[in-house]
Amino acid sequence: MPRKKTGMPFEVHPSPKKAENGEQLLYVKPESGRVRSLDDFETWFGDKFSLRKGDMTRVFDAFFDGAPEWFAKGYRIETPIGIFMPKIRLKRQETNPDSITHDDVELEGIDFLPTKSFIKKLKHEIGSNGFRYVRKPQSGRLIHNLEHLEKALYQSIRANNGYTTVASFMYYSGLSKYSASKALAHWCYGENPKLKCSRYGHSDFYTPT
Repeated sequence: MPRKKTGMPFEVHPSPKKAENGEQLLYVKPESGRVRSLDDFETWFGDKFSLRKGDMTRVFDAFFDGAPEWFAKGYRIETPIGIFMPKIRLKRQETNPDSITHDDVELEGIDFLPTKSFIKKLKHEIGSNGFRYVRKPQSGRLIHNLEHLEKALYQSIRANNGYTTVASFMYYSGLSKYSASKALAHWCYGENPKLKCSRYGHSDFYTPT
């Protein structure tokens, strides 16, 4: 019996732009809070493809250690799922190419270009049912509901054993990433801040003061 395709769940949010009639334009994004860790991924892979525990972790560890060296030399890395390549940009506006030196160029991030076969596989998994609309309160309304936000903050801190992150607060509050980050930052300031922000690696962690 063929497996039923349920489609990808999405949310609708107001954008900063307005339509010609003056009303807020909308944008869509995947449903907040749907996150899986590498450990989840590895467990699922092990059950589905009979891989040994730790195989996926070792592959990602090797890529993490080796890929930056190739990126730093200007290489792009082609894989079965797509191409990874360094994304660089000029630090300043310039019209004369002869005046540009290595100090004028900086790394902006990593671009990923998926292969056609990988996109085809994804579309197959989404199936003929397409996308499902998950009706949640919009961030614009939630951001003004202080009681709801404080309850979500408490739930998130309790779930993480004493701290929260933007992603976790998004899950419990239903806010977009921008609104969740803005709310957490707001609680870090003032005469009696509710939270303290500490940065570890590339992530921010918020703990009660």
